[in-house]
Amino acid sequence: MRQIILEDRLEEYTIALSYDPEDDPSPLFDYTFHLAKLLKGKVVVVHALENLVSTKTDEEEEKILRNVEQIVNELNPAVEWKVEIIYGKEIENFIHFVEKKGINLLAFYYFKKLFGKSLSEQFVEHLTNCGLLVVKEKLTFKPIKKVLVPVDFSESSFKQKEFVLRLKEGNDLKVDFLHVLEDEDKSEEEEVKLLFGELFEGIGNLRLECGKPAEKIIEILKKEGYELIVIGRTGRGLNLDYGNVAQEVIKEAPCPVVVV
Repeated sequence: MRQIILEDRLEEYTIALSYDPEDDPSPLFDYTFHLAKLLKGKVVVVHALENLVSTKTDEEEEKILRNVEQIVNELNPAVEWKVEIIYGKEIENFIHFVEKKGINLLAFYYFKKLFGKSLSEQFVEHLTNCGLLVVKEKLTFKPIKKVLVPVDFSESSFKQKEFVLRLKEGNDLKVDFLHVLEDEDKSEEEEVKLLFGELFEGIGNLRLECGKPAEKIIEILKKEGYELIVIGRTGRGLNLDYGNVAQEVIKEAPCPVVVV
């Protein structure tokens, strides 16, 4: 299997891509490998087989390897990659996998079930020991050039900063930080500008908007053509509950969502 090794210039960064042969590989593979290139990272394509061991296990594994190799060879990415197969499709197995392999980001298609919860919904809810790259199946792939980063100045903001700094390293990207105010309060605006200067000065531009955070974020994404949004998983900094906001953004965003 052909694999390409890049010179290690930063701390190792690994994106795991959850692969199901029944799904269309594009745009999930496109975005995962594109983001891995921007982050100077590598990709582990992970597929979960049923837990039952049978005489056809080796045959199933070989089929998965061939399928993935064909998909990746068509992309021809300048990224190190490999395939891992795990047994059992329960969320606990994925949690154990990302811990054992030191995964920084898990990439997957987001599917919502009418009754119960899909595996991707469980990823969002329970997979808290790594970041998430959430992609919708019908998206058209666009190279990432313009990134929106909603911030609430909670603990998640530090993780967003770390991710964005790595993403920008050596790449020509436009990064806009967004803070949504609940009302037009000049004293709060000044506090936000001060906090932004202390934490994000020189990394990107600050946008201040008023309204409901989730609605305003989705509105901006749809109107202004951002190719990626990087949002914090949880937080209540400055009275904004970004735990709930992140959930809404994942459901409605017209572009891939990175949750850190």
